[in-house]
Amino acid sequence: MAITINGNGTVTGLSQLPDSAMAAGSILQVKQTIKGNAFESSQTVGGGYADITGLSLDITPSSTSSNIYVMATIYNSNNNAVNFFRILRDSTFIEQPSFTSSSGANYNAHGFSYFDHQYQDTCVINLLDDQISTTSQVTYKVQCAVTSGVCTLNQFYNTSNYAGNCTLTAMEVAA
Repeated sequence: MAITINGNGTVTGLSQLPDSAMAAGSILQVKQTIKGNAFESSQTVGGGYADITGLSLDITPSSTSSNIYVMATIYNSNNNAVNFFRILRDSTFIEQPSFTSSSGANYNAHGFSYFDHQYQDTCVINLLDDQISTTSQVTYKVQCAVTSGVCTLNQFYNTSNYAGNCTLTAMEVAA
């Protein structure tokens, strides 16, 4: 079918550009999940991390050269402890930070929240996963761990008062 630019500025004969024709940096697809219910975990960093139920999503890249931009917003609370959060692609911890705490411990987390009372905090993680190299479905998920106590999501610690929804967003970016 021929492509026609009509006198009124509309174009006919072109249904959609293929992903391969999109400029580098173009957003090819967006997936999001919203966790609206409460979650609690007492998994300590020494014992590993716990999957946050309902805070994962699947995305299938259209090209092996694509990147995935991942964003997580986590509403959390605790009491006199530290919550740690990280993002995995399938079972791989992506973009692992290389910092060590003042105590010498390496908690391998993207973000953390420290509490000296029972307040709500927000942890935001943004990262570009440029190591996917596949057109098969991948799963991104958020995990948490604590130094002590209980990591509580979407509500204030030790209450039933809701304070927000956690989100996880993944965007395929043309390379």
